[in-house]
Amino acid sequence: MKTFRALCRTALLALCGLLCAACGAAEPAGSAPGSAVQPETPAPSLQTPYVGIVLKSLDNPYFQLIKAGAEDEADARGVEVMVFSPDGEADTDDQADMLCTMADMAVDVIAIAPVDEDALADGLARAARNGKYLLAVDTALDSDVCACYIGTDNYAAAYQQGQYAAGLVEPGACAVILRGQAQDKAHTQREAGLTDALHAAGVYVLDTEVCDSSAELAGQTMAGLLAVYDTIDLVCTTSDSMAAGAQRAIAQAGRADGIRIVSFDGMPEVCELVRAGDIDAVFAQDAYAIGQQCIRAAVQLYQGESVPPTIYTDVTCITAETAQAHIDEVVRRLRHEKTNR
Repeated sequence: MKTFRALCRTALLALCGLLCAACGAAEPAGSAPGSAVQPETPAPSLQTPYVGIVLKSLDNPYFQLIKAGAEDEADARGVEVMVFSPDGEADTDDQADMLCTMADMAVDVIAIAPVDEDALADGLARAARNGKYLLAVDTALDSDVCACYIGTDNYAAAYQQGQYAAGLVEPGACAVILRGQAQDKAHTQREAGLTDALHAAGVYVLDTEVCDSSAELAGQTMAGLLAVYDTIDLVCTTSDSMAAGAQRAIAQAGRADGIRIVSFDGMPEVCELVRAGDIDAVFAQDAYAIGQQCIRAAVQLYQGESVPPTIYTDVTCITAETAQAHIDEVVRRLRHEKTNR
C-alpha cells in the first residue's frame, strides 16, 4: 500500500507533468493580457531534449554531485533538466512512482539510477511505450529498453578497493564487508569485486552484511560483528555512509587501532575521516562526471546519434595525503545554485 506521502508526491509530480506539457501557455499573474513575457533564461534550442533524472536519494552527497554535474552541463548546452529522488535509498516504491509519473510527462529522455529494477518494470515499459529514450546512471539496467549505462565499472573498481585493502593487512587476516541494499545491482557488483580481490590476496571474509547504505544500520551491525568475532582486521564497505557508521562503532568499542577500514564513494564526511587517519582510504567515484555524461548522451540520442552501450567514469584512491584536495573539489562542485535549492 502506498504511503500518504508517496501519494502526495505522485500527485504533485503529475501536476508538474501537466504544467510541463502546457509549454508555458499560461501568462504569469500581474501581466497585461497579450503582453510579451520575457523568460529569465534563454529558451532551449529545438535541437536539445527535455531531460528527466530520477536518482536514489539526494540525502547522499554522491547523488547531489550527479545532480550538480547534470545541471551544469545542461546549463552549458541550453538543455532543460528536472531531477527527482525519494527521501532515502530504501524507498523503492517511491522511486517506482516517480518513474511512472515521469514516463507520462513532457520529457524526451529519462535517466534513472535504479535501486530495484523489478520494482521499476512498469515505469520502464511505460516510458518505452511513450517514446522516451532511457539511460541508466550509477547502476546498470538489464532492460533492453535502456540505451546506455553511465557510471563506474563497479566490479573492477571494487576489485581495486579490495586489492588496496588487502595490502594493509597480512595474508590470513580476517575481513567483513558491509554492503548496500540486497536488490541493488551496483552494491552486488562491488561486493563481488571486493570478495574476489580479498580472497585472491589470502584474506578471509568472515561475514558480509546488508546495511542498506545507512550509517545507523552499519553502526549497529558493526557493533554486533565486534561482539561475535574476536578477530576482525579489516572492514570494507560498498558506500561511504556505512563506513562512517562502522568507524564510529569501532571507535566506541575501543578497537580503532586494530581494524583497518577502506570505503567506496569519496564523499566529504568520509574523506575528512581519511584525512584524520580514522579511515585508511576511500575509492572515489566521479559522480559529477556521471551527471555531465548523462546530459551529453541525452543530447546525442535526441539528435539521432548513436551512443555506446556503456560509458565508464573514473575512480580515484583517496588517502590522507590527497583527502583535503578532494574535499575542496567536491565542496566546490556542490555549490551549484540549482543543487542548493
